[in-house]
Amino acid sequence: MGGFAGGDEGGYWDIDILPTSMDQQNDNQSENFSIKKSDIEIGDSIYSIKAHARVKSLSGWIRVEDLYDTITFVPDECKTFTIEGCDNIPLESNTIYKAFLALYDFTNDSDILDFFYTHKVVVTKRIPPSAGPGGSASDAAAFIRLVKEVCNLILSTDELAKIGSSITPDIPFFIYN
Repeated sequence: MGGFAGGDEGGYWDIDILPTSMDQQNDNQSENFSIKKSDIEIGDSIYSIKAHARVKSLSGWIRVEDLYDTITFVPDECKTFTIEGCDNIPLESNTIYKAFLALYDFTNDSDILDFFYTHKVVVTKRIPPSAGPGGSASDAAAFIRLVKEVCNLILSTDELAKIGSSITPDIPFFIYN
């Protein structure tokens, strides 16, 4: 596991392993700038969201629909903020943890703290670590978007992007989709 500590520098994509849907542009451009509810799944106190990768194309960065990590909030009694699936990354270096701190600092909403005393974060990695497609930034952005929904935070997409940009400049790309 990895890809959380050092940013998304380095690596490359072998064109033969890229998902075929990468070539297809989103038909509805306005969807690129809003939270897609279809990425969020809610059931039995378990909440999850897909954290999509990105690749560079001739027209700029595009989101890869078929390559994503999954961020899940699973019920569990926790004494502190808990993340599973990022074993080699110290908590203080983890972009998801940094997103948690930034969200709480921005909102000062105790519902965020209360929620993570009763839920842990589980990361299921599918994006190759340090490959350059935005794994850590995508995961942090997905975390921010899911916390907004689960904790009913009254924050605009621009505010979410501002919070994300305080962590790394790549997060707003994923906030806006």
